[in-house]
Amino acid sequence: MNIRSSRPSAPLVAALCLAFVVALMATACSGAQTSGTTGSAASGQSFTTVEAGKLTVASDLSNPPFDYMDGERPAGFEVELMQALAKKMGLECTYLAPLKFDSIVPTIRQGGKADVGASNFTITDERRQEVDFTDAYIDSNQGLVTESSIAPSVASDLSVLDTPVTQIAVQAGTTGESWAREKLPRATVVALDDPIQALTGVQTGLYQAAVADLPVMQYEVNTAYTALSVAREIPTGEQYGFVVSKDNPGLTSALNRALAECREDGTLSALEVKWFGKDYEANAASAPEQEAAASGTTVATGAADGAGTAAGAIAVVDATARPNESGGDGVIGGQNTRLTWEGTVQAESGISSVTLSLPDGATFDGSTTRVTVLKGLDRVNVGSEASPSGNTIAISFASPVPAGSHLRIEVTNMQFPAAGGSYSVGGTYVTGAGAKGTLDESPAIAIIANTPVQSIVNWLDGQGWVAAWNSVPFLNMFFKPQLMVTSFVSLFWGWLLCLALVVIAYPFAIVLGLLFAMMKISHLRILRVISSIYINVLRGTPLFLQIYIMFFGLPMMGINIDNNVLGVIVIAVNSSAYQAEIFRAGIQSIPQGQYEAAASLGMNRAQTMFTVILPQMVRRVIPTVTSDFITSYKDTSLLSSVGVMELMMFSKNLTTVSGNITPYVAAAIYYLIVTIPLIRVVGVVEKRMADAERGAGPRPKAAASARPTGTAAGPGGGGTDALSAGGSSSGGSSHPDAPVRSDVTSGDSAPSAFEALSAPFRPHPSQEV
Repeated sequence: MNIRSSRPSAPLVAALCLAFVVALMATACSGAQTSGTTGSAASGQSFTTVEAGKLTVASDLSNPPFDYMDGERPAGFEVELMQALAKKMGLECTYLAPLKFDSIVPTIRQGGKADVGASNFTITDERRQEVDFTDAYIDSNQGLVTESSIAPSVASDLSVLDTPVTQIAVQAGTTGESWAREKLPRATVVALDDPIQALTGVQTGLYQAAVADLPVMQYEVNTAYTALSVAREIPTGEQYGFVVSKDNPGLTSALNRALAECREDGTLSALEVKWFGKDYEANAASAPEQEAAASGTTVATGAADGAGTAAGAIAVVDATARPNESGGDGVIGGQNTRLTWEGTVQAESGISSVTLSLPDGATFDGSTTRVTVLKGLDRVNVGSEASPSGNTIAISFASPVPAGSHLRIEVTNMQFPAAGGSYSVGGTYVTGAGAKGTLDESPAIAIIANTPVQSIVNWLDGQGWVAAWNSVPFLNMFFKPQLMVTSFVSLFWGWLLCLALVVIAYPFAIVLGLLFAMMKISHLRILRVISSIYINVLRGTPLFLQIYIMFFGLPMMGINIDNNVLGVIVIAVNSSAYQAEIFRAGIQSIPQGQYEAAASLGMNRAQTMFTVILPQMVRRVIPTVTSDFITSYKDTSLLSSVGVMELMMFSKNLTTVSGNITPYVAAAIYYLIVTIPLIRVVGVVEKRMADAERGAGPRPKAAASARPTGTAAGPGGGGTDALSAGGSSSGGSSHPDAPVRSDVTSGDSAPSAFEALSAPFRPHPSQEV
């Protein structure tokens, strides 16, 4: 068989190459496309803005009371704070249309669209690798929300949520997600675009709990989601800052100076009272005085722990490690990770130093340490100094950590033993009165040995060509080699789920589509009305809305179905509406003469439809149906909005954490692995069908020529076989619209539907009559 080549033409290849080069040039020059210098920071550094005289802000505007859309304008604490900062800088504050949270950091990093990212970003070391942060403008914690009925049990025992059947909704890429994955490792963590989706899922029963910023959670359960409660206030002690490009340090300095002015003149305090009902600035200012008073009082009265040793001066709460496995969620030994140790101070004189230790093979050398002290949920400002030495790290405090405080020590860029195993964190402490004690062993942390994927990533890290490749902003943002490798591994299971969803859904879609197509052409008006409503509603409304109704609406009616099963149902139902119209058009494209010829043979309507019309119809619509399959396959990406862990969900999570677009490119390649072969198959089928239409297809077998023309087919045993190739109708005249049989056998039976459908795909002997 002679099939035309499907290779792209030379002009097409040239056009694609030209577009790629232009994209590279545009990206390389993007840093110079700002509108010009608009001012200078106190340090004398100049800064630029995207638009002269304006400070352009990127936000998701979906976190009330921090930021949200009030009608057509942005509102909230951060919005008013940004407006105040811009005014002090002599600029006008403008907001872009709302962006997804995971796209804000890449937007700021690449430049050219926005100057500042403001969406209550927690200042973390990971994000500092991609962008700069201003000074913190507010301290906060995380809040865990559940239904009010189970809130008391969750408050008393967090482990009730740490089960494989529990789904915890979080906002993708946030510290809430990191906390949930570290503290609830057995639960299923569902990363969503914003906390409103998470709360909606908890209220409808889709998820059992949601974790997000405490002020947001408190605001929402008090105003909108009144059936829910903040079951736990998680003392993470995080700080929020505004995101600025590393290429614009002058703007960071200018924002810091404006923020300091807002703090000094009371603007920041006034906004906090307005939006949160609490002056966080006053609490922060009074914290050192409270700390000094607490320390001074206990020392003056002679604390009970003033003896040589003190037992139980610190109650160890937990110790966890941040997953560092490329393409997985394990903690690999010998690789940099973050250790988080937490304890509650019980010594009356407080704690003046803590030393953490791990078994031989671990190292704290080269690490950085962040200490958070919380009294209740308020931050206590305590200066600290860390001294790493091999497998131990000593943290001394400028003044004793007061009794009753929650002490959190985060050590970044430390390493566990490379061999892997199960390790507990131990150590010692010294109280404010000078007594020494030994820390209780923390819960064990599971460490794994190095993986093949991580070895590849480590090798790429040391290659000069990789460093040169990543030095090009466009290539680094979209095609970072290290991230491409880890993305392919991480996305694999999401890709399999994506395939399973559409492969399982599509047979149901075909059956439903055929059913409603038959109803659409039925003689009964009621059936036509029902099918028209079904088809028009599903085709005329967004699939996104249909997903929301199914995932959030059904649980409200007491119908709880597994998320993956719901995904199959949504895809099948939505696709069936399009299939119905494809099948209806295919049926109505069959000439009327086919019906008349079948009737002349004594066939009833059902026989005609299933043995004559449908086989021809299906062959005609195969290309269109395949195209719809491809569309449905790509539409599974919308299920990520409700937490189905398919391909785009995995890539979104990776993009949010890394601040890089490469995971989305890897996802696109996974889509192409399926779509390109399908497109090729469609091309082959269309060519064979076109050849058949031109008479270049397979010829009847020789046995067929031996059959006498005019053998009986009708109910009376006489007349012509109107379904035979070249056969004539009664009276010997050939019917121009008679159905044609391409494979006539020595028997008298009509070809089966399977034979008709499979004809374009199977070889035929070309025997001339």
